[in-house]
Amino acid sequence: MTYHSQINLIMLATIVGLAFFLYLTPQFQSENDETFQVSIRTSESVQSIRIVRQEQEIELKRMVDGWHMVAPVFARADVTAIEKLLNVLTANSRQRFPLKDVERFNLDQPVIELYIDDDYFAFGGFAPVTNEQYLAINDDVYLVSPRYAIWIPLNPLELINSTLMSDDELPVRFELNGMSVNYQNGTWQIDPAEAIDQNDETLERWVQLWHDSRAIELMVKPHDSDDKVVAKIDFKDGRNVVITAVDYDAGVVFYRANEQIGYLFPDSVSRQLLNPAGIGQE
Repeated sequence: MTYHSQINLIMLATIVGLAFFLYLTPQFQSENDETFQVSIRTSESVQSIRIVRQEQEIELKRMVDGWHMVAPVFARADVTAIEKLLNVLTANSRQRFPLKDVERFNLDQPVIELYIDDDYFAFGGFAPVTNEQYLAINDDVYLVSPRYAIWIPLNPLELINSTLMSDDELPVRFELNGMSVNYQNGTWQIDPAEAIDQNDETLERWVQLWHDSRAIELMVKPHDSDDKVVAKIDFKDGRNVVITAVDYDAGVVFYRANEQIGYLFPDSVSRQLLNPAGIGQE
């Protein structure tokens, strides 16, 4: 083989390699660094979300009293987790392709399928060099940061509110242990008054404990649970909730009567929740 023939073969191999690289590597759509917004939908307008991942489905809906998970269980959703998930709507990309040859983007079997109202999002493989992730939205494919997929949890329980009350649930009355704790004339009062000897500040701390305490673990309520009613709570907007509980190895599991989720609290917290006199004694 002559010297010139060798040079020609090297050049041909270089051209073929470059063409293959350009095929696999997405190209910019313009020379002025134009970016594409992947969706015009706003998080405030979203009414429903469905996640399909590893043959498991999670469904969430916005209701009058906020976001709820409706499948695989019914429970109040964690608003912060929902907002993080919906950040994908604000994603921008410098690359956009028509949705063809889905195998090229590993979109023939998406890692995650996400339905936001009527829009379909599919997370595929990663692009060489940039390590960005292919994201199909309806009829287009974009390259986006992999963090958007990371913000979609695998475990449904990670999308559930871990407190017994939502932020907009403002209690005005508790009934428990044969007593009632009522919000009257700007202060919390106990009836009968001689039930326990507590001042207003301590009662406020007790109410705040009910409102803010986060469960150390969430669990699906078993069908044969032997829980019993421990409290009824009335809220300022007229809603109310019945709280049941059952002893557990690591503490006490509380249930909201209209949900399918248990909230596990350690004994130190559960004793205070069930008795205002316990505030400050731990």
